[in-house]
Amino acid sequence: MELGDVSNFIIEGNAPAAEQWTQSAIDEGMDPLVIVNEGLIPGMDVVGERFKNGEYYLPEVLVSARAMKWAMNLVRPLLAETQGASLGKVVIGTVRGDLHDIGK
Repeated sequence: MELGDVSNFIIEGNAPAAEQWTQSAIDEGMDPLVIVNEGLIPGMDVVGERFKNGEYYLPEVLVSARAMKWAMNLVRPLLAETQGASLGKVVIGTVRGDLHDIGK
């Protein structure tokens, strides 16, 4: 099970494959932080770079973000269980009626 696989699923916007890979990694006992930091985030970094360079447009970014969201829905509860010191709170706001997930 290679972390590059899930990165590619994110880049391709293949949400079902990203979700399935993430579930398999969890079932095999892979550290959730490793999944996020070395698998999911690098994939979105590539998407962001491609968007910046004009290779990807907004629809591709949204499809990749959906794949990331599906995978994160599996990892998020496991991350919440980990013990760690709180560094504070982050407050995020959006304009009322702003429906997209980009930048949030």
